[in-house]
Amino acid sequence: MPTSPSPTTSSSSSTDDLQHILRVDAVSDATWDALRHTAVQHRHDGTLHAGAASGSSLGLVFMNPSLRTRTSMEGAAAHLGARHTTLVPGNGSWALEWELGAVMDGEAAEHVREAIGVLSRYHDALGVRVFASGTDYGADAQDTLIRTVAEHATVPVINLESAWAHPCQGLADAALLTERYGDALADKTFVLSWAPHPKPLPMAVPNTALRTAARCGMDVTVARPDTHALDPGVMAEAEALAETQGGSVSATSDQAAAAEGADVVYAKSWGGPLVYENPKAESEARAARSDWRITADLMARTRNGAFLHCLPVRRNVVVDDAVLDGPHAAHLDQAEYRLHAQKALLQYVWSL
Repeated sequence: MPTSPSPTTSSSSSTDDLQHILRVDAVSDATWDALRHTAVQHRHDGTLHAGAASGSSLGLVFMNPSLRTRTSMEGAAAHLGARHTTLVPGNGSWALEWELGAVMDGEAAEHVREAIGVLSRYHDALGVRVFASGTDYGADAQDTLIRTVAEHATVPVINLESAWAHPCQGLADAALLTERYGDALADKTFVLSWAPHPKPLPMAVPNTALRTAARCGMDVTVARPDTHALDPGVMAEAEALAETQGGSVSATSDQAAAAEGADVVYAKSWGGPLVYENPKAESEARAARSDWRITADLMARTRNGAFLHCLPVRRNVVVDDAVLDGPHAAHLDQAEYRLHAQKALLQYVWSL
């Protein structure tokens, strides 16, 4: 892929020809490198490729709340000169039915098959957010809902966060790491740390943060209580990915030891498989681990490490004010990179 792809309409492509962006490993290594470097260029040149996608159209569908993803995607489309439409099913547009063969005599007035089919005829690409069920582990692990959207779309689909993945966040994180450390990421240590939260959160961001750091060739440690281990399949995938890039992946229940000498501490809460197996046990385990909050003392163990969080973040529950307002904080730069990464991603999608 060229660093600065020129967008073209893709509405005439067949489904087999489409390049959906459902995970951070949806593109080749060469494309991945071009995307993260283009995002860095966008951050430092506010006029880069402005208007390059004039005449293109983006449809955005948010089935769950959003602040950064919605505004950054709308902003990215506007910067490139594309028009966009944002829908929130059930709030200004029809509630959707997902089940094939359903007798639609309930609240849902439109089937996802028709909704995505119609939007595909109006737009050159779709961005869709749909969260985990939290009850069907198999379906969530297979990312059934976002894959259903992709199946019914006739234009490229960008995953704006699903049950199992958040590629837009992953690309933004990779771009930030590239700006901060250059391409010499293989000698950097990345800690993905579980953190306390009032409720169990989905797996998309931790899964993606793990895969992203592994794909960047970093030495990654997942620090989590034994009750909140990540899915073994996700860990195995990340280990294989890291091996191809010269990095490594490991896990520990010793948060302090993991932070020792780390270059990056990425905090995120997640419920994990235990939410599906025994919600009460997960709730009790989560409530008992408030000591996993990210503190200034923990960050002092790092090698002047960057603190990252995808946001929104609960202050003094997940992480202390002293960290968020202190010298380690890079979470606002991280959030800004959502805009620049998505400019690069939209350019790429429209160049196919």
